[in-house]
Amino acid sequence: IWGAIGFTLPALLGSMLANRDRRHVLFIGDGSFQLTAQELSTILREELKPIIVLVNNKGYTIERYILGMNDKYNDIADWQYAELPKVFVPDTDMVSYQARTEGELEGALSKIESSNAGAFLEVHLDAMDAPAGLKAFGPVTADFDFGPRGPRNP
Repeated sequence: IWGAIGFTLPALLGSMLANRDRRHVLFIGDGSFQLTAQELSTILREELKPIIVLVNNKGYTIERYILGMNDKYNDIADWQYAELPKVFVPDTDMVSYQARTEGELEGALSKIESSNAGAFLEVHLDAMDAPAGLKAFGPVTADFDFGPRGPRNP
């Protein structure tokens, strides 16, 4: 497997600069976001208006399923993500939301849909929350990467 963690936020910036007239949507994990968070500042400075949905699961959940469900190296600092647009640009028009329940998510999405402003939506999930496909994919990837003598197999 090959991934490019941290790529999507700068890619969003590039796609928005290439076509400012389209509404751009990004789903990004908290770990990936922390690698290139400064690009949010550029997005705001350029007065771009994306919809950014940040999945806050307090770390690298995909890596937990590949190797190290409870290992500390898959944990990251729990930033106050929804506050970052105002930290970077205090007078930004971007609106921040947080969702911890389905009702809060539905409410935030309704407000985002009816607005032309940029939106930053932080969705809080449990660190072990993952779709069934990822839960199956992780161990297969670990076996491929490390083989039978890998750290998962004592």
